[in-house]
Amino acid sequence: MKDNYGSSVTITRDGAAAIVRFDRGRNRNAIDQDTILALTEAARDLSGALDIHLVILTGAKDIFSAGIDLKDPAKWQETDTSLLARREVAQRGAKLCRMWQDLPQLTVAAVNGPAVGGSVALALACDWRIMDRSSFLYLPETKVGLNMGWGAIPRIVSLVGAPQAKKLILLAEKLSPEAALSLGLIEEIAETGQATDVARALLSRAEVSPPALLRMSKEAINACATPLHHMGIYMDADQAIVCRDSVEGQQARERFLTR
Repeated sequence: MKDNYGSSVTITRDGAAAIVRFDRGRNRNAIDQDTILALTEAARDLSGALDIHLVILTGAKDIFSAGIDLKDPAKWQETDTSLLARREVAQRGAKLCRMWQDLPQLTVAAVNGPAVGGSVALALACDWRIMDRSSFLYLPETKVGLNMGWGAIPRIVSLVGAPQAKKLILLAEKLSPEAALSLGLIEEIAETGQATDVARALLSRAEVSPPALLRMSKEAINACATPLHHMGIYMDADQAIVCRDSVEGQQARERFLTR
């Protein structure tokens, strides 16, 4: 397993734990296609690491992530590519989140600062989430002319129920750490800048159990909790292409970017 995946993703070992950080160092740590591919490769390597039992996912120091990069040419300038190629790009986010959900290790997303859009979807793919007091969760996709993809909808519905999921997604309500904790979207609140430390402390409580039992139990719980999730997201990528390429979608993004 490598220490660096491209210029934006690093893995630091801490005994049997690994801290995965994605930080582009610019653009409010918005997730571009290179970062998606790097996080996917990191998850693929972690899935086969028998000496790592705990994984913490975190973003930049002061902002988890502004979500998908609306200015990334690799995502938005595909007018001359085939539908097959465009679907491949559109499916990357859902595949990334599914890989993180299926990691055999216990996983925690440590959210320092705001988490927006696709970065929230990625955090939801982890077993647990910690938010620090400077953070909030925000799903503005409908305001940007996009569908809420990356498998986020069934995960949110499973955690908070349909009515609250509609408020979060259709009304694009920002959630404070306290509100997210009350709804059951996160497990703990950390002091500002301390989400990674709290995540490590949470995971350390599981280290008394044999790693094989942790993995088997996680797999069993996920199998019971997510049997219908794929049915709810199998058209995510196609919806994303339609929304992105529509006149309404392009106008919504222009309004959002020029606010």
